Amino acid sequence: MPMRAKGPFCVVALATCLLILAAVLPVRAATILVYHSFGVRTSMSISLAAFESQLDFLEKNGNKIIGIDELVRDIATGQNPPDGAVVIAIDDGWATVMQAYAVLKRRNLPFTLFLPMAYTANQYCKATLSQADIDTIKTYPKATFADHSFSHSPKLAKSEEFARDDVRKSRERFRQVLGYDTKYFAYPYGAVSEAYTRLLREAGYEYLFVTGDSPVSATTRIQAIPRIAAHRLSLPVLASVLRGHAAMLAKAKQAPAAATDKTLVSATKAAEQIPRNVE
Repeated sequence: MPMRAKGPFCVVALATCLLILAAVLPVRAATILVYHSFGVRTSMSISLAAFESQLDFLEKNGNKIIGIDELVRDIATGQNPPDGAVVIAIDDGWATVMQAYAVLKRRNLPFTLFLPMAYTANQYCKATLSQADIDTIKTYPKATFADHSFSHSPKLAKSEEFARDDVRKSRERFRQVLGYDTKYFAYPYGAVSEAYTRLLREAGYEYLFVTGDSPVSATTRIQAIPRIAAHRLSLPVLASVLRGHAAMLAKAKQAPAAATDKTLVSATKAAEQIPRNVE
């Protein structure tokens, strides 16, 4: 008979432990969720329905979506971002971004585009954002543009000579397409090297973004701001990420940072058609 009370007792004990654990865990602060393409069948894509479901969850859960400028302003001054805040980032500049743009604009939400400049606004690369697309997004005041290298090559973290040339080209091309310089840069594939970081800093990039499952807080280094791939996160796992449950995050089976989308690889030849003044 005493054994019958064991089940309910364990449930109560477990709940009590979780409450105590929640009280002593550090505040997770902000999280950067990064996406790539939308509504297509690729390893790095998320359906528009799933994307909207995530946005609905964030709203209902009280996770305020803030702009990247607000986030870095806080951490650069040693302050924690708003507790539970989320930044939406989109990498690679695929043409399907226009579908996500329509969703985010309708919801009046801020987001940041990290663009590989060899493929962006390239008339020979139909799978990525055109100059007309860029100009359209620029009319939305809550959109921020950032750099994601020129070539998006895995060689960037391996060859200092290659990286130096790439940084120069990307800086020039960004200025040509957007009309100004950016202080934000995300490492392709999340691959970092000391030499590459130095070249980026020397070129004027102040805030560098990496791949990682860590929160963004007052203690985050501005040369290594972590971002979490969100395209494969179910709503329960997304909730656990925002609560800081690293063990559940590991079970999310996120796609590796080194994307293998054939379209981007095949677009390399198209990148060679960039106007001469950015070579």
